[in-house]
Amino acid sequence: MSGRDAILEVSRLNVQIQTDRGVVHAVQEASFQIGAGKILGIVGESGCGKSMTCMAVLGMLPAAAAITQGSIKLRGKELAGLADSQLRHIRGKELALVMQNPMTAFNPALTIGKQFTETLRTHQGLSRKQAEQKAIDGIGEMGLSDAGKILKQYPFELSGGMLQRIMIALSLSMKPSLLIADEPTTALDSVNRRKVMDAFRAIKEEGHTAILLVSHDLSIIGALADEVVVMKQGQILEKADAVQLMSRPQHEYTKMLLNARLTADSRKE
Repeated sequence: MSGRDAILEVSRLNVQIQTDRGVVHAVQEASFQIGAGKILGIVGESGCGKSMTCMAVLGMLPAAAAITQGSIKLRGKELAGLADSQLRHIRGKELALVMQNPMTAFNPALTIGKQFTETLRTHQGLSRKQAEQKAIDGIGEMGLSDAGKILKQYPFELSGGMLQRIMIALSLSMKPSLLIADEPTTALDSVNRRKVMDAFRAIKEEGHTAILLVSHDLSIIGALADEVVVMKQGQILEKADAVQLMSRPQHEYTKMLLNARLTADSRKE
């Protein structure tokens, strides 16, 4: 993929965190690209730098962390070094995030409809009626029936799987160039996990949005991703086509992750 074809282009990204014990190199020389309609999976154990990479792309690093080197381009526009006000504008229109715990994404005191429509009206200048119709259409596209009823409900009245799909629907209604999903199925049961995975497949088939999918679960990554990045201690150890990586891993750490998944699967059976 050439740089002109890439929605997201990360080049030699370095992120450091200042701690009481000194500097932690959270991300080291990370480079990858994602095209429209493609899913890049990042996999690795907890603390390997997956989420920190996502936060760097979003411009939402914690106060103690900073990008010390490298480039992050979204549709050719450099994001690294932009002011917070500029990044907020881009996050509202070009970048969307689906978090691990959908309950934290919604205000429990407001209905789903209030939060969905106000977000659309703020960023797209729609009338209330237009925003409501767009919310109904978006929720329906996620395979959820009776969207009108859902809009009148509060977050605590819905399951985690439903909230996750509503969050995806809201993110996609913004027509982002890039959707970042950080462990989006971890808190879900097997039924809702499959439904959320189906939602990501539908996004992929539409072909307009690039997806950065972060997970510690290789079965999720293998089922959805076109290309996979394997991280450990802030470094990319292996990067390959998903089918190739799953069938012919090159790095010993990748082989260990695959063996751990196979062992877990055999135990479930």
